[in-house]
Amino acid sequence: SPGTRYLLTDCSLICLAGVFDQLEYGGERHEDAIVSWEDRQYAFRCYDEDDPPSPRPFSVQELLYDPQRDVFLDPEGVYPDLRLEVLAPRGACLPLTRLAEAAKLISRYHYRTSAEVLGLEGPFPPPGAAYQRDLLLGVLDGGEAHKGLALLHESGFVQAFWPELARMSVVPQFKDYHPEGDGWEHTLETFKHRKQPDTVLSLALLLHDVGKPDAPGTQERPYDRHAELGAEVAAGFLRRLGFAQSLIQEVSFLIRFHMMPGALKKLPLFRSEKIMDSPLFPQLLELYRADLSASYGSPESYYEACQVYRTYLKNKANPYRRSDGSKPRRQTLG
Repeated sequence: SPGTRYLLTDCSLICLAGVFDQLEYGGERHEDAIVSWEDRQYAFRCYDEDDPPSPRPFSVQELLYDPQRDVFLDPEGVYPDLRLEVLAPRGACLPLTRLAEAAKLISRYHYRTSAEVLGLEGPFPPPGAAYQRDLLLGVLDGGEAHKGLALLHESGFVQAFWPELARMSVVPQFKDYHPEGDGWEHTLETFKHRKQPDTVLSLALLLHDVGKPDAPGTQERPYDRHAELGAEVAAGFLRRLGFAQSLIQEVSFLIRFHMMPGALKKLPLFRSEKIMDSPLFPQLLELYRADLSASYGSPESYYEACQVYRTYLKNKANPYRRSDGSKPRRQTLG
């Protein structure tokens, strides 16, 4: 999982600072200290019996896990709350923290909530890039990411800090091809067809249509070149949130070519061979499947693309065939 690991410790901040060279303090987060170590982020809450930490925004977050004994601990008696349907806050905390924690929880579990239930009013203070990145990954890592994304949109967070995504809600789509709704509603629908929360694929699903608002379309092709434009917009968005360049390149590749599988059966091999050689091509097929399923379209073109890809791999592995399946000419002496 790419998300943050949360830990409760009896170490003081002074003790943690002596152990970790790069120690960050909670700031806009609910934790006391944050450490990035070995490609993972750790968030610490310092516990002192004489000065216990303030309650977390939601009671269900007080359930603890002891990795040494492999048991769960329930010091606050919150076990009955795990069965609640509506996620309601408790105690006082920053509205942004309440929103972020709620979005991640409803993305992972069965809970539902709303901006009204959470008591969110007024604009949020601008969060840092690392905070936004952690929030986005925390939501996308959940099996029901569409719920967390919808809450962020409802609260005004998306409009305020992720305008590239907000613009998709004003992209009209023809009901014959997209009965699910506008561009944003279509994007949320794709996550319902995602098989697993892979980070690169999830970011590509989120951003695959961000180029549509800028596409110079015609009546026949209303969103012409939106894939190429979307790859550029997505790269700028991910760069602003501080994602690694290698990940940005992978996501941009999937967005740029996300329409190709639908035409793969008709494309000449010299147009598609380089793309099919990419190790990302299976994820490209998954992106296409989720995109197609979100529009309630027939899966036939997806299965055709898979067959073309399997045939290409089979021919390429055959030393007696060219990549297109033809036999190479025999060399003659003389």
